[in-house]
Amino acid sequence: MRNRLLPVLPTLLLALAASTGAAQTALQLRWELVGDSIANDRGASRAAFTLTNRDTKALAPTGWAIYYSALHGAGPGTVGGGFTIEDVIADLHRLVPAAGFAGLAPGASIRIPYLTDLLLNASFLPRGPYIVFDASKDVGVPLKDYVAVPFERPAVTPEKQFALDSVIRAIPASELPLVFPTAVEVTQGTRALHLTAMPSVEAPEALKNEAAFAAEYLRPYVGTTRKGGVPPLRLDVGPVAGQPSLEAYTLAVDPVQGIRIVGASPSGVFYGLQSLRSLLPTAGPTPRPGLVVPAIRMVDAPRFGYRGFMLDVARNFHPKPVVLRTLDLLARYKLNVFHLHLTDDEGWRIELPSLPELTALGARRGHTLDSGTHLPPAFGSGPDVDRPWGSGFYSRADYVDILRYAAARHIEVIPEIEMPGHARAAIQSMEANQQYRLSDPDDRSVYTSAQGYHDNVMNPVLESTYRFIERVVGELVAMHREAGVPLRHIHMGGDEVPAGVWEGSPAVQAYLKAHSLTSVDDLWFVFYGRVEHILKTQDLLPSGWEEIAVRKTHRAGQPTNIPNPDFAARGWRAYVWNNVPGGGAEDLAYRLANGGYDVVLSPVSNLYFDLAWNQNPEETGLDWGGYVDLRKPFQFIPLDYYRNVPVDPSVFAGKDRLTDYGRAHIVGIQGNLWSETLGAEGRLEYMLLPKLFGLAERAWAPDPDWARERDPARADSLYREAWSRFVNVLGQRELPRLDREVPGVNYRIPTPGLKVADGMVHCSVELPGFTLRYTTDGSEPTARSSEVRGPIPFRGTVRVAAFTTTGRKGHTAHLTAPQ
Repeated sequence: MRNRLLPVLPTLLLALAASTGAAQTALQLRWELVGDSIANDRGASRAAFTLTNRDTKALAPTGWAIYYSALHGAGPGTVGGGFTIEDVIADLHRLVPAAGFAGLAPGASIRIPYLTDLLLNASFLPRGPYIVFDASKDVGVPLKDYVAVPFERPAVTPEKQFALDSVIRAIPASELPLVFPTAVEVTQGTRALHLTAMPSVEAPEALKNEAAFAAEYLRPYVGTTRKGGVPPLRLDVGPVAGQPSLEAYTLAVDPVQGIRIVGASPSGVFYGLQSLRSLLPTAGPTPRPGLVVPAIRMVDAPRFGYRGFMLDVARNFHPKPVVLRTLDLLARYKLNVFHLHLTDDEGWRIELPSLPELTALGARRGHTLDSGTHLPPAFGSGPDVDRPWGSGFYSRADYVDILRYAAARHIEVIPEIEMPGHARAAIQSMEANQQYRLSDPDDRSVYTSAQGYHDNVMNPVLESTYRFIERVVGELVAMHREAGVPLRHIHMGGDEVPAGVWEGSPAVQAYLKAHSLTSVDDLWFVFYGRVEHILKTQDLLPSGWEEIAVRKTHRAGQPTNIPNPDFAARGWRAYVWNNVPGGGAEDLAYRLANGGYDVVLSPVSNLYFDLAWNQNPEETGLDWGGYVDLRKPFQFIPLDYYRNVPVDPSVFAGKDRLTDYGRAHIVGIQGNLWSETLGAEGRLEYMLLPKLFGLAERAWAPDPDWARERDPARADSLYREAWSRFVNVLGQRELPRLDREVPGVNYRIPTPGLKVADGMVHCSVELPGFTLRYTTDGSEPTARSSEVRGPIPFRGTVRVAAFTTTGRKGHTAHLTAPQ
């Protein structure tokens, strides 16, 4: 029976925990990577825990376990020290004393080695350990004396980074494009506009919002006082010649006439203002009010009408201020869709007043035996309920605020409610609510999801499932209406439903028999047919991950997926992520578009921002889909995937290419940031920036000339020049501007490249404009260390790091001279 009173822990229970675990707060736990080896013809890591008893009493040989989160498990039969490591659920594991453990005397230590898959970086290490005693199994006590020792395994060495940087040439700031992302047409004049005071902002009532932004951008430079004779800033809505997009605009800066922005709609005016922002001095305001803006004439419009970014707030929660700050970044670089992944197995993050269980249980994580009052820990959130990252949700008022904030910046918020898979938070929350129950209590199906869950899929034959979906959709529609921002699109998930689901459900078996269906696979179309009907009552069309658009079948005896023609004809939108080379789905996005689906491209190979920058242990992120650095989004050619991945071209043999009909169904591109590894302050921005710049460039600007060039040598030359131009714009202008205008912004600072030649260390940096500082005594460089102004004598250990204009430091590169 579920104990739904657990959040109010009786004093007696806490006292019992203390009395049965005298050593609980005096245990020291250390984790380290011992080394790498080969196991079963694959790379493996040898790791070890060291448990030390700092108490005055012995630790008992049984009656307790240490729980922890980790994105790796222990290989069967590989755990030593008289212990076992058990998988509890998903990434939650526990270290349990076995018959070989005799207890731990005061001051004694025991080493517990084990073997696991090859570990990439700190994101994979154990986090959030806590101890649970058998005498009080409902109570988890954090082990505060815990350290996971950092490890080194440089894959992208300083020498390799130097080689990568060697294609970049430093470009004087005066020769860089004035506006980012790249505009359609720019003509720069020879003179400049001088503003000595705030210009009058002339705009119709329909552009009141944009006029306020214009004044906000200019105020730091010219103050608030208006003076006669200062040329105006005029904002208008009108046609933009040659540009059919409603987001098109023209921008003219004239030394005499002032500034004029004409947009095909208010959104076009807003994007013209973002371009005006790019023209403002990177160094910021001067003590004496005044502003010099270069004379310019621009015509500009986006390539794609959908320019999106998805943030996962379900795995690790990010509060409203973080979301608003992220929206400002998206708006600055002319992205117009914010896809908000609100629900998943590990959390439900949106308050629905008519279903309070969803946040009372589903938005909270902590130690639990049965998920009866909250969900279990995940991603290191630990045993305590209501801690940041693991617990949290947006109140109805929060969500309305987010919608209004986004709308003012011409960003559409698309909420995502995951279903039927990735739904454990919802399923557990509704377990006791018969009206909205999402699971068959008699279901004995055996399955394991990609993330290690066995109970995370909604049952598609229960009427209560559809009552729940109808209620959720209705509440979201009402919140959008309250915000004055009607809901236009909703994302209904659809990904990673594991094999084996529903087969052991009596309710499902009865449904299959009653409707003459032969397989549980047919329930996919039953489920989404019902979902479509619910959405149609709200004038909404379904959107979801690519799985909603495919039908499972067999070809030559092998399982395969083909486009499902039924849903394509009904206006469904598919978000396609899977283009992993060699996986067989490299062309799925194109096959779906050619088949009539509206497609948003969000390929894991180039636009999954949660993937680690590279293989080095100091980086953060996952590696299942490869690595995504700044080059990956920059190199992404949306309508020609096969130019994006440097692999054997034979991988793409026989794959479909886009037809002209299919091209019309590519509605845009989207970067995705899943949050399994984002449970720390500043981690979101570290993973987002500067990758976001590559996304913004590819979403807004036409294909670059190097992508259109068929001659390989010429294409390579054009690419090098375009890449140099891009990284110089970021390093010399955009990132310094963010440092000045976004307090505490935590973008990734480039790691220097190093190369030894003739006894000297030569240095490079991926983003010209950053200051390199070094030491030769082995110590870490600081903002007071010597600046790199040329080659450094190679003696001892040379350490080099890049620093921002605010003095923030990136990762250090180092080389040690042979003795």
